[in-house]
Amino acid sequence: MSVTQTETDRVILLDDDGTPRGSAPRLEVHGPDTPLHQAFSLYVFDERGRVLITRRALSKRTWPGVWTNACCGHPRPDEPLEDAVRRRVSEELGLAVDDLQLVLPDFRYRAVDASGVVENEICPVFVARIDGEVRRDPDEVSQHTWVAWPDLVSAVRATPDVYSPWSAMQVPLLEAERSRLPLTSAPSSAPAAPPSRTGVEHTLLRVDEVLRHENAWIDHVWNTLAPAGPPDVLGDDPGDLPTWLHSLLVGGGKRIRPQMCHWGFIASGGRVGTRSHDMVVRAAAALETLHLFALIHDDVMDQSDERRGRPSAHVVATRRHLAADAHGLSARFGENIAILLGDLAHCEADRMVHTLPSEMRDFWYELNLELIIGQRADLTGAAAGRTDLEHAEAVAALKSGAYTIERPLQLGALAANATLEQRDALARYGRHLGRAFAWRDDVLGVWGDHTLTGKPSGDDLREGKTTLIWVLGTARLTGEAQAAMQRVGTPEARADDIPLLQRALDEAGVRLELERRIAAELEAADAVLLDAPLTADGVEGLRATARTIAWRDA
Repeated sequence: MSVTQTETDRVILLDDDGTPRGSAPRLEVHGPDTPLHQAFSLYVFDERGRVLITRRALSKRTWPGVWTNACCGHPRPDEPLEDAVRRRVSEELGLAVDDLQLVLPDFRYRAVDASGVVENEICPVFVARIDGEVRRDPDEVSQHTWVAWPDLVSAVRATPDVYSPWSAMQVPLLEAERSRLPLTSAPSSAPAAPPSRTGVEHTLLRVDEVLRHENAWIDHVWNTLAPAGPPDVLGDDPGDLPTWLHSLLVGGGKRIRPQMCHWGFIASGGRVGTRSHDMVVRAAAALETLHLFALIHDDVMDQSDERRGRPSAHVVATRRHLAADAHGLSARFGENIAILLGDLAHCEADRMVHTLPSEMRDFWYELNLELIIGQRADLTGAAAGRTDLEHAEAVAALKSGAYTIERPLQLGALAANATLEQRDALARYGRHLGRAFAWRDDVLGVWGDHTLTGKPSGDDLREGKTTLIWVLGTARLTGEAQAAMQRVGTPEARADDIPLLQRALDEAGVRLELERRIAAELEAADAVLLDAPLTADGVEGLRATARTIAWRDA
């Protein structure tokens, strides 16, 4: 047993104003009545500006298995604080640090572990830069990973319970001091890698180019074939469907599917700027257009009034019909026009893939069929009132996870002529991340911020969709909340059913359960990459994108 694990390792006890008042053995201090004592926290950044997060060993007495900052510790009596930081990061992670800076000198907290042990510390927070390989002590740290700072900030805000209580409090405070963090790369004499080699930004720019080109072609054909005449019921804007469609394609979206297509390509050894990359760009543009088709039709089927903070397509067309005092039923007209707009998106997506190799085209049509099967299962499951876990997981995989994560990864891999081993690794990674994506969608569909998601909060509850949240709620809710679940989606539904269910599900631990499942799937996806036969650049991109997807708030 090392000296840091024995009773000779002493901590500095403090008065309430922070004045030292003696010392005590570390292992004797921590209990249900832990006195105030001196500690520190350290956040380390690499040469790319990424921050290191670590997972506490499962054998730790307090907060085992949670993710946290690089390291924490206690200075010994008569040991300068900075020396203690350098000692502890060397003991736990085998690292030396440069540019050590004190950013939060007055941080103080008290937290209680599930075991009843209390942390009660004045804990100044340091940041530093390192340049070296992590060699973690397995008795202290079970895992580690490097993440982009904005991703960590988003993750901590979304799921603070996944992280240690001190890091959940420190990260937002450090974000407020962002200008003092070493987020930019350190100066280096080594030549920088050309950004076009792996950069997803280049792929996304090319995707926009393809979308503009394809829309121009469809617009030309449309105007050639469409009958001439004055503006009709829809008016000049969005009177012609290609213009309307293009405004939706360039007007928002997170481009998740093109990103996954890109990283499947890079992870399989593909290189930006090659002919193979041209295939990736077309596939990615087709995926984005297919996604718009799915959204437009989904809004009609679910009768959703908003999408991405704007009125849904069928709502826009309905309003135009009403304003023109036109013949027929305005709502039916609006739905019909939206269906045509979605069909046009599907037509355009299929045109984009017609020049791809046959293996990619076959995969594309299978992806389409899978999406339709998932949508059908979603509709029939809701109509039948299904509340079984198997159905909820199948719908999430078919309708959301597969065509958003796993299938785009495989399209990118096919463009790069990936090996069977590479495709298998990407498939396993994609299934885990796909579940995390689908469950994050479920969380946002119930508790999401309308100003960020662009859709009314609670929409999934209002429609009675068979999501994992619905399945868990069916098993856990009782009384009035259970009665509300039985009413939603029927004529007996009440105006206050949705806020009632949002509160009840949260209080029953359903939201926390989903957050834990998302974290577990993210961890499982990361584990697949550890020994996968994929490129280092691709693995890095997949890891960074995974955290953005799993902890997104929109």
